[in-house]
Amino acid sequence: EGEEEGEEEEEFKLLSAAWELLGSEEKRRQYDSLDYFNDALPTAFRPRADDPGRFFRVFGPVFARQAKFSVARPVPSVGDDETPLEEVQRFYAFWTRFRSWRDFSLLAEYDTAEAEDREERRWMQRQNKNEVERLKRSEMRRLMSAVELAQENDPRLHRAKEERAAERELQRRRKEEALAAEKRAKAEAAEQARAAEAAAAAAAA
Repeated sequence: EGEEEGEEEEEFKLLSAAWELLGSEEKRRQYDSLDYFNDALPTAFRPRADDPGRFFRVFGPVFARQAKFSVARPVPSVGDDETPLEEVQRFYAFWTRFRSWRDFSLLAEYDTAEAEDREERRWMQRQNKNEVERLKRSEMRRLMSAVELAQENDPRLHRAKEERAAERELQRRRKEEALAAEKRAKAEAAEQARAAEAAAAAAAA
């Protein structure tokens, strides 16, 4: 009988904790920040010319998973190879300024309920706050590194860069051709002027 009572008490504690979790947005966020979440982020990427879609298969799911933590809504997706450049640029502008609600409080070292007095509780709270902030900064650095990695390897940005370089080269060649044509025209005009003067001098003689 005592064993059954112990099991019932444990079950009651679990149910109470579950209700407390469901009833508190702060606790739900703390739980959602860590619960069964694949927070793997790529730290390297090697493009393959024979597989241009690999970039989107690697980075698409990464940003889709991280989007759940965004304070701002809606959250832009990676898109695909046909996404307009303006949208691609907005995507990176959003993620380089990303604000996350992710909360690492459940990883704090000290349980303030175990404090023996107010002074110890405040000390625990300070230590926990520092640790949670450190974890948040570390996670944001990790995420920003992934954003930079994606930006450096995005085939759409590479293509746009190549197109801009090609356009600049075309403008440079056109300018050189225009200057060469102007120079030829001036030389021809000068030659014609000299020929006219020579003809006039010959006629006068």
